[in-house]
Amino acid sequence: MNTNKLKSNASPFIGHVRMAFVLLLAVVGHFCALAQGVNFSENNIRQAFQLAKAQNKPVFIEVYSKTCSHCASFLPIFQDRKVADFFNQNFINYKIEVQSNDVRQFMTPRRLFAPSLPLFLFFDPNENLTHFAMSESKVDDIIGHGNTAMDAKSRASNYRNRYASGDRNDNFLLDLGMFGRVVCDTMLNIKAMESYADKKSVASYTDNMNWLVLQKLIIDADNPMAAHLVANIGKYKAKYPAKDVKNVAENIIMSTIYSGRGAKFGADKIQRLRNDLVKIGVDSKSANARTLLPSVNAYFRTQKTAEAAKRADEYLGLSTVTLPDYNYVIKLFNDKATNASYAPYAIKWSNRALALIANKNTQDGADAYLELSEAYLRAGNKAEAKKAAQKALDAAKAATIDLKKFSEMLARVR
Repeated sequence: MNTNKLKSNASPFIGHVRMAFVLLLAVVGHFCALAQGVNFSENNIRQAFQLAKAQNKPVFIEVYSKTCSHCASFLPIFQDRKVADFFNQNFINYKIEVQSNDVRQFMTPRRLFAPSLPLFLFFDPNENLTHFAMSESKVDDIIGHGNTAMDAKSRASNYRNRYASGDRNDNFLLDLGMFGRVVCDTMLNIKAMESYADKKSVASYTDNMNWLVLQKLIIDADNPMAAHLVANIGKYKAKYPAKDVKNVAENIIMSTIYSGRGAKFGADKIQRLRNDLVKIGVDSKSANARTLLPSVNAYFRTQKTAEAAKRADEYLGLSTVTLPDYNYVIKLFNDKATNASYAPYAIKWSNRALALIANKNTQDGADAYLELSEAYLRAGNKAEAKKAAQKALDAAKAATIDLKKFSEMLARVR
């Protein structure tokens, strides 16, 4: 057969078909190339680590959000052939969406936190965290993080040893501070950021780099840079957006108050932090409310119940106090006070709470009378305690709610 003749006599239709076929191959080839990006799995993290053990590979996890634009900027990077070849060869790759069950079932039990997205986590096959990274969406950066994760001396699992050995390089301290946040090691973060602040001149605290450090890394109000921010809030507001400055300072102060170490602060320190909130622009009523519980607990720890009652009375003297506020504070004192010096205050608070309840034959009314009865009992006034307990039980019956705790209270005061 003369194939040359066949080609020369081919119809225009055949030519179009041939061209369409070529175009189809090109399109298929394009999508196949995309499909050859980093081979991420999702929604079955157990399987990912089983595969890692079987292949003796570490695990690379991207923690992302579907609504994060910066996360989206990594999509083409992970489709890059160079990136894909590197990660597919060296890692088992997995994705965790921040709203998924993986966060609650895998990250939270391991005390892993994502302070920024996307967050890159690297694990050995036995689920031990070895490295973390936050990156620019660049090919070389992503591959660089992967190489660091495979270097036992450079990766995050060796950070503590490097710090103990005296490494105080600026970039290392920033990485160490962020690592402390990722693994929820507050003291590690505090040490790293104190070391970083000690290396900087006070004049440099307001520069752009250290403003970013304040935003992302410092979580302790006693850090010199944080203290400078509070003391010179106007200077920062003149240089950066005022709302952002207030939010950063507020977040640092509140994270300090409600941290694990904050639970050991004395009342004087809580008072200082309350004053700091006012300095940065938080209204005094809000600052008062936010620090009430830490202040009261600080007094309880030192057996200063009367001082705790005065602090609570100051708060409850505000005109905006609601019934839930009264209920919370009264129950707090009835449950936790170590002596009866608070009782006259609690009786006053309970009567104020009852005055806010139009219909006493409700759950609210029954509970308010119950706490009033407890306060009278703590004050040694058993007759009034009995009256209040009876009213509590009557209100509970009228409201048709469970009578157990009300009956028990009445039995206690008879």
